[in-house]
Amino acid sequence: MKKILALFVCTLLFGCTNLFGPQAVEAPKRVRTLGVLPVLVDTETINHSNPDGLVALLEESSGDVAEWLIADLRKTGGYFDVRKVEGDPAQLFSQVVAHRAAVAGGDTSRFIYTYNPDGVTELISNNLVDAVLVVIINGVKRTEKRWDQNSTTLQYLTAEYRSLLYSAAVVAPGAESLWTRTVPSDDFFLRLDYPDFTEAYWIKTDKVRIKEITLPGLQRTLAEREKSLFIKTTTSKIYNQMVRDLVEQLKKGM
Repeated sequence: MKKILALFVCTLLFGCTNLFGPQAVEAPKRVRTLGVLPVLVDTETINHSNPDGLVALLEESSGDVAEWLIADLRKTGGYFDVRKVEGDPAQLFSQVVAHRAAVAGGDTSRFIYTYNPDGVTELISNNLVDAVLVVIINGVKRTEKRWDQNSTTLQYLTAEYRSLLYSAAVVAPGAESLWTRTVPSDDFFLRLDYPDFTEAYWIKTDKVRIKEITLPGLQRTLAEREKSLFIKTTTSKIYNQMVRDLVEQLKKGM
């Protein structure tokens, strides 16, 4: 009787397998534990009248971004663990970045980075992670069309402007890039100058001067809080946008 029952169960299981087809086997994830570096700044690309002050401002204002990323990425369930990689941002940049290359594209010009195999492998090994998330803020000068912020006019000025952008990549041992941030065509992180249409109006000239945004002005922009009818946060609007963008692209793991 036991033999008949066992044969019946095996037949039933075999029949169900044939009925529904072979079950897909999910490939194992490459990154179970992700390390998150502090936001890095490519200081050599920062073009401002006070570059040292701007670099210091960026490093200070982005100090908590890694913690926000870790908290939100843990919630996604895409990783076994997400942990912070401690270190001085300038030293980490020197350790992990091997080369910077300009990608020309008019108003989409930007920099891309390659990474140091030895430096990345050592960092990953020392922190017991499978890969690291590297976010880099850099400066760029490119031709753009910028509009008058006065809503009653349709004026714009096409010229060379300075902006800050950011790139991001998940890098595995040997500097293997597992993921790079998808960059929108109109992407920018922070603008460093602006066309002064108001001045041109009041002095009655068609020549619009491009002016630099002062360090206090940039500081106020970075410190601006996110507000809406239902949302009021105590964190920076611009860095919240960065975190949301990265978490959305990284939430499924890899």
